[in-house]
Amino acid sequence: MQWWNGRQMDQFVGAEIDQRYEDLKNKYRNTKSKAIIDLVLETYLQDTNSVQLDKLDPEFRRFAVIQIRMFVFAGHYALSSALCYCVYLLSKYKDILRQVRDEHDAVYGKDISLVSSKLASEPQLSNDLPYTTAVLKEAMRLFPPASSSRQGSSGVDIIDDKGTICPTEGAVVWVNHAMLHRAPKYWVKPNEFLPQRWLVEPGHELYPLKGAFRPFENGPRNCIAQGLPMVKLRVVLSLILRQFDFQDAYEEADTHSKRGLKTYRGERAYQIDSGAAHPADFFPCKVSIRVQNK
Repeated sequence: MQWWNGRQMDQFVGAEIDQRYEDLKNKYRNTKSKAIIDLVLETYLQDTNSVQLDKLDPEFRRFAVIQIRMFVFAGHYALSSALCYCVYLLSKYKDILRQVRDEHDAVYGKDISLVSSKLASEPQLSNDLPYTTAVLKEAMRLFPPASSSRQGSSGVDIIDDKGTICPTEGAVVWVNHAMLHRAPKYWVKPNEFLPQRWLVEPGHELYPLKGAFRPFENGPRNCIAQGLPMVKLRVVLSLILRQFDFQDAYEEADTHSKRGLKTYRGERAYQIDSGAAHPADFFPCKVSIRVQNK
């Protein structure tokens, strides 16, 4: 099944690359496009001067398919993890959930049946949710869905807090986001879920230290598509948080399983590695229709 799904994905992405290549050759597309496929092909055309070729170089096409599949995988897999943790944390902190719902009432109106149509006609509304965005950032600080690694090089050293020089030649350097995002050196009350830290002014004790928050990494090698998952998460939360109530079902699930680590740092939904970092046991939960006060 995995082989079959991979083959289908290769065919779909490959056909899209071929079509985009034809469009770019014939100047049908806007050359200022920021779509990943267009950026890849524009660079390819500039570097190879191959605009007269009927088809893409097979080796380049194969490599492009692999890379674009990675973009799709990373965007959806990490997003699913971040969404689970948003729901999990909001189910634990009812006062914060109430503030998120109040914000959605103010932006979309109290008729939840109209949210999808409003977003379709006025997509910019999803940008008017500062508190929801703060909740997302805080969830990804506590439970970053991914980490990052870099290949070491000759002459490139890392110096730790004690001044120890660590050569990177022949090594892979791993940026451990889960530890960095909870380091007391960089964060006040590092283990607490405090969305307000993303809303305070500079100078406040909770104001995030520059460079310490890196769920999409940081600097020139940061995630090129990081804006997309933030939009997706705001839209999904806008559609579900006022319509449903969520409650984790770990206690019930644990009655059926006696194996494995139950808590880490006092947290039952600790992260496990499965492509991206996911909640332990993939977040068993119960979902119910929310009963709203008239």
